[in-house]
Amino acid sequence: MIEVKEFSSEAALTAQAASDIALLLEQAIALRGKARLVLTGGTLGIKILGDFKTLGLDLSNVESFFGDERFVDLEHPDRNEHQGIVAWPDLSAAKLNRFPAADTSLEEAAREFNLHIESLFGPLGDSAPVFDVVILGMGPDGHVASLFPGHHQAQSWIIAEKLSPKPPAERLSFSYQALNRSRAVIFLASGSAKVEAAQCAIQNQACDLPAAKVKGLELTRWYVDEEISREL
Repeated sequence: MIEVKEFSSEAALTAQAASDIALLLEQAIALRGKARLVLTGGTLGIKILGDFKTLGLDLSNVESFFGDERFVDLEHPDRNEHQGIVAWPDLSAAKLNRFPAADTSLEEAAREFNLHIESLFGPLGDSAPVFDVVILGMGPDGHVASLFPGHHQAQSWIIAEKLSPKPPAERLSFSYQALNRSRAVIFLASGSAKVEAAQCAIQNQACDLPAAKVKGLELTRWYVDEEISREL
């Protein structure tokens, strides 16, 4: 079952999502001694990192990842990780598994990071959860991370996207199979441009958009603004 929470502003949306996610992480740490969190870029994804900073979220027992990354230099302003550390400096000293930078080929970087993730989690085909919380934004086309409509990828932890519809064209991303290995998946979406994609992903069981292909093993929750919620 998909849960939906509605908010009157983006600020209220990300603030509540940050508070709820912090509680999920605390519960995971209490049960298992650590938590694994997948972060996202984009306007709301970076804003929620500022909310985590305001909350004073303790990262000492949290292993973190970004769900995807632009294949650029480490300090490039387009890099999700770079934007994230600016918003939440604690990330730089945390247990952050960093996507490779663009100092080798895209394919080689994907291969190397895939081996790293496989060394942490084992075979992709297992069904046990490996993440506690995955945070995802969504584009107007329904894409999540760097998984775009109509783009078909091999099954592996990490995929290489050579032709992103949005620049920069080259990206690295966790796959659908990887993102679906999370106990909770949290979507953040706002704005009229995303209404149709949100309707499809939330309400249509036959929806083929990327956002409809990722669900939490225990919880799938959307945090949306009024523009989206009034159409649901």
